[in-house]
Amino acid sequence: MRNLRSILAAPVLLVLLPFLAQGQDRSPAPASDAAGSAAQPQLASTQSPPAPDKAPRRLLFVMEGGFVGGPSSDQLVILKRSFLTALADRDDAPEPVDFGSKPFPGSLADRNKTARDAGADCWVLVRVSGLGSPTISVLSYDLLYNQIVLDFSAHRSEGFSMVDISRERWDDVILPLLKKYPPLVARAYNRGPPAPATLTIRAVPGTVVTGLSPRPLTVGPGGTVDVDLPSPAAYSLRATASGYIPTQAGLYLNGQAELPLAQERSPWLKLDGSFLDGFFPGVAATFALPALPLFARVGFTTFRAGIAVNGGDNLAISLPLTQFTLLLGIYLSPEDRPTRWYVGTGPLLRVSFPSGGPFTIDQLIPFGVQAVGGVELSLVGKLKTFIEYTPGWYYTPLPDLFALSFGNNGGSTFPYLNLPPAGAVDLIELRIGLRYAL
Repeated sequence: MRNLRSILAAPVLLVLLPFLAQGQDRSPAPASDAAGSAAQPQLASTQSPPAPDKAPRRLLFVMEGGFVGGPSSDQLVILKRSFLTALADRDDAPEPVDFGSKPFPGSLADRNKTARDAGADCWVLVRVSGLGSPTISVLSYDLLYNQIVLDFSAHRSEGFSMVDISRERWDDVILPLLKKYPPLVARAYNRGPPAPATLTIRAVPGTVVTGLSPRPLTVGPGGTVDVDLPSPAAYSLRATASGYIPTQAGLYLNGQAELPLAQERSPWLKLDGSFLDGFFPGVAATFALPALPLFARVGFTTFRAGIAVNGGDNLAISLPLTQFTLLLGIYLSPEDRPTRWYVGTGPLLRVSFPSGGPFTIDQLIPFGVQAVGGVELSLVGKLKTFIEYTPGWYYTPLPDLFALSFGNNGGSTFPYLNLPPAGAVDLIELRIGLRYAL
């Protein structure tokens, strides 16, 4: 009977043997863990995952075709998908926010606002020109630090293969982006609700700071002003003070207590070198009133040698004349803008320096009044270029001779409008040159 039981138990043992072996291999759990598991059976499933060590930047991505010889709209869509695919394959790449096919704003302020509205903290504009040997222009702005971080062009010796564009690596553009926009460490982001922090701004007394609070902040006589702000968070501000160039700054507030503003005094003197009406050289000095957007300018232009766009059949002109001008004007744009508009008006005096003769007031056009509408464009540092439209009214005591000086152009005196009996208006006068602020 006992042998029969052994025979019947053998198959059962063979079946249970693997399960018994697995049970023997398991190490017993500590009593405390087992007790904890018994007491809180659902704790592991309801626990939230730990905060990430790094958070990617959010990049507003814009791709446009070049002004001349750029890709078509269909090709641009393919290039954009290729670029975004190559960017997604990179570790620690910024998270792209596709801007789509809408036209990107032209001014820096509008571009920054567009990026912020899209939830991005930086933007990049990639412009592709040409297809045979394309040029890729890259411009990128970091909103957290309020500065342009990339501005370069990459060139390709061969065109894009639209059939195999998915394999395009875009290393010449993506690698600089990865370098400029690494992920932010977790402490730069909120682990909980932002906590208020007091920031002390140091600036010139009387400076008005906007952008940090609903009402403007005014720096006191001691050169400081305090403001309570949630931290950590990104901010941008604008500071204006009488006699100083407006200052724009960006900061990422993360516990720092002070923010000193670097403010630069407004220049009171600017020197011009220019050409009037084609190629008549001249110089001028502009004196500014730092507390007001007003200026006064004195200058002269010589007509001894030049090429005039309205000189008729004779392009080369040499006249023993010099024109002195006095201009009073007002700036229409803030001093920190890259494009600054202004208008003005004032009297002019023409004098004659004949060879071997004495200095005299010009007999034909002794004086007049000039109006100016101009724009300054920033180049490098304190150097700017400018273009001015300068129509003028000229008085003459010799109207008959003055009318004859227009020449016979089929009865037309254009660009002059003859205003008998004592003057004329010159409608087309342009002044182009360089301006340096001291």
